Amino acid sequence: MPRKIQVPGIRQLGPGLFELRVQTRYPVSDKRRAIRRVVEAASVRDALGLLEGLREELLQPGAPGTAARTTRQTLTDYARSWLDQKKTNGMKPSTEARYLDALEHAILPVLGSKHVDEIGRTDIKTWLSWAARSRDRRGRLRVHATVNAWLRILKSLLRDAVGDLELERDPTMGVKALSSQPTRVTEDEPNSLASDELRRFLEAAAKEKPEVYAICVLGFFTGMRFGEIAALRWKDVSEDEGLIHIRQSVWRNRITTTKTGKTRSAALHPIILDAFHAHRAALVARNLPVMGAALVFPSGKGSCHRASYLKRPFARILKAAQIKMRFSPHGMRRTYNNLMRQEHVDRAVLHATIGHSSDKMTEHYSHVTKEEKLAAVDRLARLVVPKADPIKK
Repeated sequence: MPRKIQVPGIRQLGPGLFELRVQTRYPVSDKRRAIRRVVEAASVRDALGLLEGLREELLQPGAPGTAARTTRQTLTDYARSWLDQKKTNGMKPSTEARYLDALEHAILPVLGSKHVDEIGRTDIKTWLSWAARSRDRRGRLRVHATVNAWLRILKSLLRDAVGDLELERDPTMGVKALSSQPTRVTEDEPNSLASDELRRFLEAAAKEKPEVYAICVLGFFTGMRFGEIAALRWKDVSEDEGLIHIRQSVWRNRITTTKTGKTRSAALHPIILDAFHAHRAALVARNLPVMGAALVFPSGKGSCHRASYLKRPFARILKAAQIKMRFSPHGMRRTYNNLMRQEHVDRAVLHATIGHSSDKMTEHYSHVTKEEKLAAVDRLARLVVPKADPIKK
């Protein structure tokens, strides 16, 4: 465990290894952030001297938060222009937020004051070591998946800098990601239901109000992300085509494109259609719109639901179904994916419905027909709803 030192701005990470912290303001978002730098020092007194040197460095031209700029760019300066260019080229808001969060909370606090042309492989490895020891807001060590995601963003940033700033080398070359480790959700908490558990879950969900049951059926039989379910409009549900068109999603209370930025479709199975009819009748009884751009699942204020909307209903359903496990709305997508694979559904059909982040793979799956998608969902329906009617040819 790091030793506690009663010196503001200094934290000992291990023998001869200290983390220095100085407050400054970054131009990327103009918010106050802390510069952190991991250094080697023989004693706390030596670390204190390095801390004073870091403070003086921040006052020099080109340091983060200062008005003057030199020809050589600090990583913070370059990151600002780099991110602006990404936004100009059509970066999604959710991706921009993820990049900005990584830059301002993990990358720039440690490396931001360095000039880009002086950053070497040792600096990257030292930063990676610091990141692996950093803790989240709850005081838990960062999982390796998070740190590796930061590393990918840093590599993308510096590889672009090689071309933009005509650097001699890419300092991230040869720096390997951290080894994989178990996520915080253990095998005892898979967030996915087996077929018999799903059968009991749906039986219990049918006793909830029609909206909750319709959301559950939609999630389990299409694999849609909850954000996509929350943003679904009535005009996206085509009974004539027998398809649900997945065109948009909700992210931080804003309606945007799907996670992959692509439009796809899912089969409108009779089980989903029956649930929609019951839900629609309930909306009509409340004098709410049920056509065009109106949301299929509006909140009490007419806006999109958050995933937390299902917290209490899910707790009641899990209790009634006698399922003792952690289960979140994202588990509907996981359950769909797992059961479809267990049923040996063709991967092309599966990914054509759940969506794929690769443009090449999306193009490959674009030829899947409605009949193939419907047949795949019917196999799942027969597995968990024994009395389900066969699909109409």
